Amino acid sequence: MEEYNEADFVEYALTQMGVRILQRNGKYFDIEGAFSVEVEKKDLYRLSTDGWVISPFDDIGKMIEFIKKNLEQNEQN
Repeated sequence: MEEYNEADFVEYALTQMGVRILQRNGKYFDIEGAFSVEVEKKDLYRLSTDGWVISPFDDIGKMIEFIKKNLEQNEQN
C-alpha cells in the first residue's frame, strides 16, 4: 500500500481549484499572487506571502478560498 502524501493532496487540490502552482519543492509550494504554502503536517498548512506568515490553515478548502479571494481583489485593483 502506498503511503499517503499530504503535499500531493495539496497539489491536487490547488490544481483542481484553479490556483496556478509556479514551483513545488517537496512540501513547499510557490503559487500565483506571490503566495507560498508549506505543508506542516496532515491538515495543517502555512500560508505566507513575501516571507510573512499570513495564517496557519487546518482546512485546505478555506485556505484556497482565501487565496482565490485575494487573487480576485488584486485583479480588480
